[in-house]
Amino acid sequence: MLFKNILIASCFTLFGGMPSGVSAQEALDSIPFELGGDSRVYIRCRVNESDTLRFLFDSGATDMVVNTQSEKVVRHLNFNEKGFNYGASGGNAVPVSTGNSFCAGGIRTDDLKFIGVPYPPEFWDGVVGLSFMKNFTVRLDYDRRMIYLYRPGTYKPDRRAVCLQIGYEMGVPVVPVKVCVNGTYYDLRLEVDLGSDRVLDLNTPFVRKQKLLGSQQPFAISRISSSDANTGELQNVYFDEIVMGSLRLPRIPGAFSTVTEGVQASDKMDGVMGNNLLQRFHLTFDFANGCLYLEPNNLLYKPFYSFLIF
Repeated sequence: MLFKNILIASCFTLFGGMPSGVSAQEALDSIPFELGGDSRVYIRCRVNESDTLRFLFDSGATDMVVNTQSEKVVRHLNFNEKGFNYGASGGNAVPVSTGNSFCAGGIRTDDLKFIGVPYPPEFWDGVVGLSFMKNFTVRLDYDRRMIYLYRPGTYKPDRRAVCLQIGYEMGVPVVPVKVCVNGTYYDLRLEVDLGSDRVLDLNTPFVRKQKLLGSQQPFAISRISSSDANTGELQNVYFDEIVMGSLRLPRIPGAFSTVTEGVQASDKMDGVMGNNLLQRFHLTFDFANGCLYLEPNNLLYKPFYSFLIF
């Protein structure tokens, strides 16, 4: 999910105390999160004078977003500009609201822009995107269900953490990953998308170039929808192995994309890692130094899909 062509200028204010339970290093603040049944990360927050809202925490979104179908949040906003949203399977024009405040944990952000996207009202009230995250080093601790925010450049990783170098395509982070499919290893550049409930989807151009369609009998067919309201089809198959630095995961359920528009139809990256995979590691986004740190956690062996358990 991408939200492109919207620029923001933000001012951050701390009004909370230091988080407890963070050893060796002191975070600016911490934000509790919920790991949903859909494998996504959700936080509680407020926009302007709203009551408490539920926002998706999404590294695959370039900007802050509000759900225009959620009366809880839109009644506190004034949409006064226009922008464009480029999603997983296409793009569309969107309204923009400027000059807003955003509060989560002990962080208050002023002069913030939100774009409006019409999700089903029961999904979430909005999305926290990279325009907020990149002001910090962001650590997601899936065991504690906490997000820790550090000043850029101050975080010192555990010596056992694996570092993947962060690059950017279409405004979102991509990292190098080796994937073995049908006995062949491929060096790939994959989007890191906390907002996806998927495992690992290979983009349509890569699938076509390597002639992967038809190479396996899919164990399921998925229909995806993205923030632009378009849909697409994914063929769910098995990958022999995923290699992320020194971390190796055998026999991982992934998918071949057949989407013809949007991010998953792009040849600027080879595929997308969703939070059904990412949640198995504590993740630290050190944006200032261009590094994503991964540390295996207690969810490492969590089943990917319940229907695959016999």
